[in-house]
Amino acid sequence: MKNFSSKGIRFSGKSIKCCIGFIDLVDSTKNTITMDNLESIRKYYSTFINSISENVKSYSGKVIKNIGDCLLFYFPKTSNNKNSDAFKEAIDCGFNILDKRYNINEELTTQHLPPFNYKIIIDYGLVDLALMGEHSQIDLFGSTINLCSKINSSSLSIPNEIIIGDNVYRVLKSFPSLSKNFNFFNNSEYKITHVIRYPTYNIKKEHIFPLLRNK
Repeated sequence: MKNFSSKGIRFSGKSIKCCIGFIDLVDSTKNTITMDNLESIRKYYSTFINSISENVKSYSGKVIKNIGDCLLFYFPKTSNNKNSDAFKEAIDCGFNILDKRYNINEELTTQHLPPFNYKIIIDYGLVDLALMGEHSQIDLFGSTINLCSKINSSSLSIPNEIIIGDNVYRVLKSFPSLSKNFNFFNNSEYKITHVIRYPTYNIKKEHIFPLLRNK
């Protein structure tokens, strides 16, 4: 890797294809406005960030950064597009986040804090690797991340559901060991421009159901 200065952003010149995860804490601004002290706000956000980070790490993922009430993470093992177990881990991570939400919300209730609701987007594509700051923390850039963010903010994103993009859908479908467990439907799209549309899917544990709304 090239030598860079110790501060700022330094692009490594390396690109990889991998699974990207984007999770958004729904209504966090509205919820924190009702909190009457900073300690409650700190507890609310730290519980969100720490619980998601721990979950992602347990599925071989890496959290890149938090962006307000959102977390960006990726799964390095999926850079090998022949590794079906790695892609299964990425999807299972999303399901586990949703499953654990119930226990976390029970704990939040005992502390008189509002419950968590998530929007989760998972897709696959090319990203550029960069280093940030004096400690050379990894950061990611590219259209795959931008697209996940746009889908998350669109009407296609549903609270407490997992939305996958067409790229990861196609990879999952290429593995017979995985695709046999799902039904795939391709009749929903995110409108990138007036001429380019990108299919998205609502993925369930047993089946994948198409989203029926367009933007």
